[in-house]
Amino acid sequence: MNARILFVEDDPQVRGLLLTAVADTYEAEGVATAEAAIARAGQSSFDIAVVDVTLPQMSGIDLIPHLSRLCPGIVIIVISGNATISMAVEAMKRGAIDFLTKPFNLDDLLSLLKLAASRSPQGAPKAAGSAIRAEQIVAHSASAKAILSQAATIAPFNTTVLITGETGTGKELLARSIHHQSPRTKRPFVALNCAAVPEQLLEDELFGHVKGAFTGAHSHREGRFEQADGGSLFLDEIGDMSMQLQAKLLRVLQEREFEKLGSSRTIKVNVRIIAATSADLEQRIAEGSFRADLYYRLNVVHLHLPALRQRTEDILPIADHLLARFCESAALPAKRLDGDAIDVLTSYRWPGNIRQLQNAMERAAAMTGMATVIGLEDLPDEVQGGAVSGISMFLQNRADLQVDQPIPDDGMSFDTVVTEVERDLLLKSLKKTSGNKMQAAKLLNMKRTTFVEKLKRLGISEGEIFAGYAVSE
Repeated sequence: MNARILFVEDDPQVRGLLLTAVADTYEAEGVATAEAAIARAGQSSFDIAVVDVTLPQMSGIDLIPHLSRLCPGIVIIVISGNATISMAVEAMKRGAIDFLTKPFNLDDLLSLLKLAASRSPQGAPKAAGSAIRAEQIVAHSASAKAILSQAATIAPFNTTVLITGETGTGKELLARSIHHQSPRTKRPFVALNCAAVPEQLLEDELFGHVKGAFTGAHSHREGRFEQADGGSLFLDEIGDMSMQLQAKLLRVLQEREFEKLGSSRTIKVNVRIIAATSADLEQRIAEGSFRADLYYRLNVVHLHLPALRQRTEDILPIADHLLARFCESAALPAKRLDGDAIDVLTSYRWPGNIRQLQNAMERAAAMTGMATVIGLEDLPDEVQGGAVSGISMFLQNRADLQVDQPIPDDGMSFDTVVTEVERDLLLKSLKKTSGNKMQAAKLLNMKRTTFVEKLKRLGISEGEIFAGYAVSE
C-alpha cells in the first residue's frame, strides 16, 4: 500500500498542483486550514504531511504537534514563501524533517516525499540486516568522547539526569545510550517531547486517565509514567512545561507516585527520569517560568552536548555514518562525498546540528538515486549557501570574495551585507558566462533551478541587469 499524504495549503491552485503531481504515486488529500487538517487527521491516518507555514488561523508550525499526536510516526515537511533559518529550526524542533522555500522545484518535493515515505511506517522495505542500534553515537572529538565517558559512568545508577544542548544535538540519542547501559536496558525506554504536545493534553500524556474522566474519555488510558514503569522516561524540552505540571512532576520525582486524571487511586512507579532541554533553565527560573526546586531535582547529573559547529572534527564521521545507514536501509548503493561536498559540510555552521546533518545526508542520498558519489550540487541549498545564512567560508574562498567595508560604530545589517555578497557572486558568474545561466550555475556548483530561484529571490532582472548581451538558458 502506498504512503498517504495530507497537503495543508490554503492556496487552491498550489494545492491542486501538489495533488496532481503525486496522483500517480501516492494516496493524497488536500485541505486549506490547520483546523481542517486536525479534523482529517482525527478521522484517518496519514503517513506524510506537507504543511504550509502561513495558514488563515493556526500556523503550520503550530499545527505540527497536533499532527504528530493524531498520527504517530507521521513525517512532516514544511513549506514557506518567507523562510528564515529560525523558522526552519523551529519547524525541525517541533518535528518536521525538512523545509522547502517557495517557489520550489516539484522534482525536489517528489524526492523529499520519497525520502519521507522511506521513513514512514508505510515506507520502503528495509534491506536485510540493516538494523543499527539507535543509541550508536559517533564521537571523534575530545568533547564528545568526554560526554560519552560521563554517560557510561552514571548509567548503572538510578540518578536523574539533565541533558542540555541546542536543538538537534542528539539529546535523545544520549538518553537512549544511558538507558541501554543501565540495568534497566530490558525494560521500556519511553520518550515524550513536552514541546510537541499541546499544554492541555500534556498532563493526560504523562499520567493517563480513567474512563469518564472528561468528555471523550471513553476508555482507560495509560500515561507515559505507567508505560515506562521499571524502565526510563525521557522528557524532552522539559523547559516548555507549564508551572502547574511542573509541580505535579516534582511530586512524582519525590514520592514516586501519581494519580491518573479522574482517579483518586495512587499508583506507585519505578521510573528513571532523563530530562532534556535546549532552553536556559536558570534564566527561566529568574524569569519565573521554571521552578527552582524542580530544576535541582532534575539536575542531579548534568550532561551538556556541544553544538556540532563546536566539534567540527565529528562532522564528517557523523555524515559518513548517517549516509551509510540510510543507504543500507533504503537498499541504495554505498555512496561517498566528493572533495567539494566535504569542504562545504565541514565549513557550514549547522544551526540545526546533527538532526539537520541527518536530513541533508538522507536527502542527498535519496536525490542521487543509484549514483555512488555525492557532490556539492546534491546538498541542500542552505548548506551550499553558507553558514547560518550567506556564503560559507569554502565558497567565499573559492570565489575570492572579500568584504572590504569596516563595521561602523553603530553596527550594520548582517543579512543585507550577505545578500549583497550573494548578489555580486551570481552576477559575476553570469558575466563570466555571458549570461548563460546553466554555465553560471555550474561555476558555482549549483543546480540551474536553484540558480534561477536565487535570481528571482534577489530580484535580479534580466532586462535591467543583463542589458548589453543576450541571456541564454
